[in-house]
Amino acid sequence: MRTQFCWALLVLLTTAVVTADDIGGGTVIPNTEGINGFQPEWDPQEFNLAAYLDALPPDAVRWYQHVQTLSNPWLEGRRPGTPGDELTVAYMIWWFKQAGLEPAFTNAAGDAAWRQPFNFTLPGAVPDVLLAEASVSDRSLERGQDFEVLANSGSAEVSAPVTFIGYGIEEGPDGYTSFAADDRLDGRAALMLRYEPLTPDGKSRWSDEGFSRHATMRRKMRAAEDRGAAMIVLINPPNAADGRTDLESPRTSAGFGRPLDVPVIHVTPEVADRLIHAASGGGASLEQLKQTADDIDTAQRVTHLGESAVLQASTALEASDYDTWNVAGVLPGAGDLADEWVVVGGHYDHLGHGYTGSRTPGDTRVHPGADDNASGIGTVLVLAERMAEVATEDTAPRRSLLFVGFSGEEAGLHGSSHFVANPPVDLDKTNLMLNLDMMGRIAGGTVALTGTGTAVEFDEMLPRLVEPTGLTVKTTASGLGPSDHSNFYRQDVPVLFFFTGIHDDYHTPADVAWRVNPEGTARVIDLCVDILDEAAHRTEPFTFAQSTSDTAPRRTGSRVRLGVMPSYTEVDQPGVLLDGVSEGTSAADAGLKAGDIIIAWDGEPIEGGADLMKHLRSAKPGDVVTIRILRDETPQDLPVTLKGR
Repeated sequence: MRTQFCWALLVLLTTAVVTADDIGGGTVIPNTEGINGFQPEWDPQEFNLAAYLDALPPDAVRWYQHVQTLSNPWLEGRRPGTPGDELTVAYMIWWFKQAGLEPAFTNAAGDAAWRQPFNFTLPGAVPDVLLAEASVSDRSLERGQDFEVLANSGSAEVSAPVTFIGYGIEEGPDGYTSFAADDRLDGRAALMLRYEPLTPDGKSRWSDEGFSRHATMRRKMRAAEDRGAAMIVLINPPNAADGRTDLESPRTSAGFGRPLDVPVIHVTPEVADRLIHAASGGGASLEQLKQTADDIDTAQRVTHLGESAVLQASTALEASDYDTWNVAGVLPGAGDLADEWVVVGGHYDHLGHGYTGSRTPGDTRVHPGADDNASGIGTVLVLAERMAEVATEDTAPRRSLLFVGFSGEEAGLHGSSHFVANPPVDLDKTNLMLNLDMMGRIAGGTVALTGTGTAVEFDEMLPRLVEPTGLTVKTTASGLGPSDHSNFYRQDVPVLFFFTGIHDDYHTPADVAWRVNPEGTARVIDLCVDILDEAAHRTEPFTFAQSTSDTAPRRTGSRVRLGVMPSYTEVDQPGVLLDGVSEGTSAADAGLKAGDIIIAWDGEPIEGGADLMKHLRSAKPGDVVTIRILRDETPQDLPVTLKGR
C-alpha cells in the first residue's frame, strides 16, 4: 500500500505539471448536453484520488485530514503565542467535543476548562531591540560602531556617572575580589572588564588555556546588579590573547543569561578610554585601571570616577516569552479503575517561521510541521475517537483516558513540564503515558518505540501485541528522550513513545502534508488502540522500572555524543544543568550524574546549551576533554573520553 500511495502521488504531481505542448491537439467542441447533462466518463488511465482515499481505512483518511489542516500555512507553523496557536487549540477542542470527551482542567474561577494556560521564555533567544541609544555627556555614540546593546539588557532610560569595577569578580582564587564588603554602585554606570585578571602577555592568571569559570558573564553581571548598578557597561580588555575584540550583538550575546532590570551595553575600548579620561578629569585611563585589576595582590578594584562626564543610555527590548496553553480532554473510566489514568499525548506546537530550532537558519518561510507534529496530534485525535467509540460498548472496569496536546515542546518540553508540575490527574495513579511525536513518515512497515524498559510487564505485552500487526518495531528501553514523555518518566510513570523516523525535511519548510503516509500510520494507530485497551483494563497497574540505557540521541550535527539530558528548568547559575545521563555513554563513563551543572569545557566557560553544543560540534571521537561541573556547589574536573554517535 505504501508503494501504491507514493505512486499515486507521483502520478498526480506529474499530471499537475504537464503543459499544453506536452499534451498537444486540444479541441474545442459545442456542449450539446447542457449543464445538467454534462458528465464526462472517467478515463481508467487517469489518477483517481477519490477512489484511492475511499479504499483506505477510515482512520487513515481522518488522520490525513487532520495533518492537512494542522500543517496548513494559515496556521503559521503553530508557533506559541500566535493566532495560529489559538486556532490549533480551537481545532483540537472541537474534535475532543465531537468525540464526547470532557474538559480536563479547572480554571481560576473553578469552572471546567479545556485549556491549561502557561508562559515560558526561550533561553538563548534573540530579543527584539526596539530602542538602543547611548551618549557621553550628550555626545551621541553610534550603535554597531561605538557600542551595542546586549541580549540580557533591561529596558530603561538611564543617565549616570561612571564607576570602574575591574573584572566584576565577587570571589576568585586566593581571596581575589573586585569588591570590598561595603562597595555599592547605586545610581552609577558600572564599567566592567570582560574575562578575568590577565598576565602582561594577555593570558589568564587562573587558567592554562582559555579562561576559568570566574570569567562567567552571568555571575559577573549579577554581582554588579546586586550592588545597585543603574547600568552595566562591558569592555573587552585590549590585550586579551584568548579574548574577543569585536563588539557583541543581541544575537551573539543571547547566552549571557536572564534579562536584567538595567541597560547592559558593550562599548569599544576606545570609547571606554575616552569616557574614563573625561570622567576622571584626565587623571585616569583604561590601561591604568586595567593594570590595577590585573594585579592580584592589589586591594583596590572599584574606582568611583568623577562627575564631569555622564553616560546616558536608552534601551527597550522585547523579551522572547510566550503565552500559550496545553489542551486536554477526558474519557471517563468505569468501575473500580475509574480513578486511575492513562495519558495519551503529543505536542501540537511547531517552529512558526523558524523562531527556534530551524535547520535552515534565516529562512523565514512558514515551517508547516506536518510530520513534526501535526502527525502526532492527528493520531491523538483519531485515538480519542476510537477509544470513545469502544467505550460505548464497554461495561468492564477501565481506567480513565486523558488526551492532551502540549505546547512549547520545540522550545524545551515546556508544556509537558508545566503539566506534570500542575497535573489535573494523580500522577501516582497514572498507569501509562503514550507519547506520539513524528508519526507521519513510516516506511517499510518499521516504527521506533522508546520506553520499553520502563515497565516490567512490557517485555511480555509488547511482542504479543505487535506480532499480529506485521509491523517491525525497533525498541529502545530508556524512558528519556527529546520529547514530552521524558517529563512523565521523571515522575516514575511508565512511558511509550512512538516515532516513525528522522528525514531531511525535519525542522525545515519542506515538512509538508503531502509527504506523509496515511495508511502506514493507520497500522500504528491500530497497535496504539490495542496498547491503550490493555493499559486501561488490566487489573494491576504496570510496574514502573528505571531505564536510561540506549537513550535516543538528539540530532546535533556533531560527530560525538556526550550522553546527557539537559534540563529545561531555569536556574540562577550559568552552565548546563543535567536532568539525566544515559547509561553506557561518554558522560556516564566519566561519572557525570543528574543534578550536575556543566560549567566549563577544557577551561572555557559554559554559559548555556549553545556553548556546550559548540564544543560538541568541533570534537571528534576519541578526544579526551576536561569537563568542569558543579556538584552540590563544589567544582569538580572530570576527564571525558568522547565516543562517536
